[in-house]
Amino acid sequence: MKLDQVELRSEVLDIRIVESIGDGSFNFEFDVFRSDGYVLILLEILAGRGDFLVQGFSEENSAATSLRSRQRVYILRPVDATRRIAVGMFAAVNSKVRATIACFKRKIVNTSEELSCPLCRALSKLLVASALSWMGIPSPDILDRVEISTAPTVEQMRKLLGGAATIGSSQNELLALIGPDLRMAIIDVMEETMWLLDMRDQLHTAACQMVGCCPRST
Repeated sequence: MKLDQVELRSEVLDIRIVESIGDGSFNFEFDVFRSDGYVLILLEILAGRGDFLVQGFSEENSAATSLRSRQRVYILRPVDATRRIAVGMFAAVNSKVRATIACFKRKIVNTSEELSCPLCRALSKLLVASALSWMGIPSPDILDRVEISTAPTVEQMRKLLGGAATIGSSQNELLALIGPDLRMAIIDVMEETMWLLDMRDQLHTAACQMVGCCPRST
């Protein structure tokens, strides 16, 4: 098994990413202290088959039931006493798994001043993947993706990341720790991307019209 680890730290947020390719398993533990804030754990089977286990607190799986074999999201509220959390992941042959742990120490007030570029990008990616998981939609990183009935709409993502959607209380509390500037920036980028995807048939039609293959609409 090939194991890659990345740790990003700041005064407001720490993110640890552990990714493995190939068959095998890995386990790691970390302590959550009384002074710590919320902890967000995202576990993903990106390709092939695998399994995961989290110990140290009552499981709160906010991923939709349809995704629980591929993605899981756990949120730990601030604790009353020091607690040890254990995360374990197993990957079968030709599989790829990833664990992302974000520890929020306090509310992010000014994103540009409090987060480095790598940390901001990692947080954005984690927010999108977690938000999609809450709606029952697999992360874009999952290679052999499970079937979904509908794609997310910009309005769904806007309500969710904007705090207007009705989801679990712990998710709403965690989203409130992230400045609205970053949440809305993610929405704006997704809106632009989805617009381009929605327009592709019209773009193809327009190109065909220009070369004379399709009749122009009147």
